Amino acid sequence: MPYLVLARKWRPRTFDEVVGQATVTRTLKNALASGRIGHAFLLSGARGVGKTTTARILAKALNCGKGEGPTAEPCGECASCLEITAGTSLDVQEIDGATHNGVEQVRELRESARYNPARDRFKIWIIDEVHMLSTGAFNALLKTLEEPPPRVKFIFATTEYHKIPDTILSRCQQYDFRLIPARELLAHLRQVAEGEGIEVSDDTLARLARAAEGSARDALSLFDQVLSFSGHAVKDEDVSALLGLVDRELLLAASRAVAAGDSMAALELVERLSDYGADYRNFTRELILHFREVLLLKVAPGESGLLAQIVPEERERLRPVAAALSEEDLLRIFEALAKAETDMRLAPDPRVTLEMALLKIVQMRRLLPFADLLARVERLAGGGPATTTTATAPVPALAPVPSARKEVAPAPRATPRPEPAPEPPAPPPAAIVPPTAAEGAGAILQAMLAHAQSRPSLAQALRSARVHEEGDALVLEVAPDYFAMASMHAEEYRELARKASGRPLKVKIAAAAAEPGPAGAETAPAPADRKKEKLLEEASREPAVQEALDLFGGRVVDVRESKG
Repeated sequence: MPYLVLARKWRPRTFDEVVGQATVTRTLKNALASGRIGHAFLLSGARGVGKTTTARILAKALNCGKGEGPTAEPCGECASCLEITAGTSLDVQEIDGATHNGVEQVRELRESARYNPARDRFKIWIIDEVHMLSTGAFNALLKTLEEPPPRVKFIFATTEYHKIPDTILSRCQQYDFRLIPARELLAHLRQVAEGEGIEVSDDTLARLARAAEGSARDALSLFDQVLSFSGHAVKDEDVSALLGLVDRELLLAASRAVAAGDSMAALELVERLSDYGADYRNFTRELILHFREVLLLKVAPGESGLLAQIVPEERERLRPVAAALSEEDLLRIFEALAKAETDMRLAPDPRVTLEMALLKIVQMRRLLPFADLLARVERLAGGGPATTTTATAPVPALAPVPSARKEVAPAPRATPRPEPAPEPPAPPPAAIVPPTAAEGAGAILQAMLAHAQSRPSLAQALRSARVHEEGDALVLEVAPDYFAMASMHAEEYRELARKASGRPLKVKIAAAAAEPGPAGAETAPAPADRKKEKLLEEASREPAVQEALDLFGGRVVDVRESKG
């Protein structure tokens, strides 16, 4: 006996067996049960979703010989049902619209419609891909379709609904077939696997269901192909190798690299894809679906039916990724990956396009959302915590930030001395020294200053510091007024020291002893100057002021005592 492929062997024989089209089948069953049966039906939808199969079941329901009239439950055992199933019925003609698309064929159909059925209750024409009929053929069919003989029924099926003339559409009952959800395809594949005695995991079946993209016929065809390779024991790796599907571990590695902001891991992943021989565009499509699952875990409650689309074991592995990414992050990721998938169609090197897309979404994790930036500005504008001083910065508003960031350079600042000179001399900031080239404690300090140019609140204490090494520790002796602020940022100074020296260094913060002024200098500043210096130091230590300095790249140039 010749082999029958799964798509034909497991073709539904009743309305209840049709997968994923409950609305259509329920409407047809109710119409048959109530006797409200039209004379022309139009079934439209994507490929492999059950249009032709439903047309045959409807033909059996109209002509089933078990009862005295049409029935919603054809028996499948009478002569009429068996002949329709086998495609040999004289009263049910199945026509291919692509090959019988001329006026002459429609004229023959009209002539045949004038005669009564040979045996069955109705004479039925099933025209598949009806949109392929010519304009003349459609026009020739109009009158017969509008007022057919009482024992004639037409059932049309099409994948391109928009190509059918409105004059035809208005004469038919229209039924739209949807793409079949992956969870329903998974259940159907599991039923087929159990019926065929095949050992296969739910994860493999879920991957086949996703690859079928809503088509039951495509899902069964893929399953047939896998069985030809694996036999009755299907392994997950066999499916990946045979169908070119992306390994779930690679998708998980990609999402983890994005969540961690690890650019190197993202590039290494693309290298693994190259070794694996995967199609970059297909991987991008799979990655979009993978991040969709992450989004579902992020927003759907635990009891939501949406989570049924994700294999339970996979949910637990995705939860840390979902916790690390915000909804805004995921929306930006979807946009970047969708653009990359489109660009790959014309890209001379799809690998580079994928690498740039992955690096882009990794960098997105480091961006400050505009809403957060605006909230910080509003918080600073409101004054933050109540203080007795008000500091002014060189950037008073958000708009001038881009230009201000270019012209602002942290000005040298000396340790507060009992001298009234407005600009005490201080060594200029050193150029950035490569970490491995820094030699000696003084060179390390200069390199730290260079690295801290973008953080004025850190650089202020460094400019007045003296430094020396004690074993594996770098001792920073800062002015007493800066000691509290420097101690608060000890971890950040440790990171600066590591970058500047190229080796791990401990950092100790100490308060420097007060230095005597130069000979001939005044022994004490005027009371107003002392008060101004004190206010400057207090303002510099305020957390809100430090935040403003770091946000706008500014420095404290003046301070006024609040009158409120």
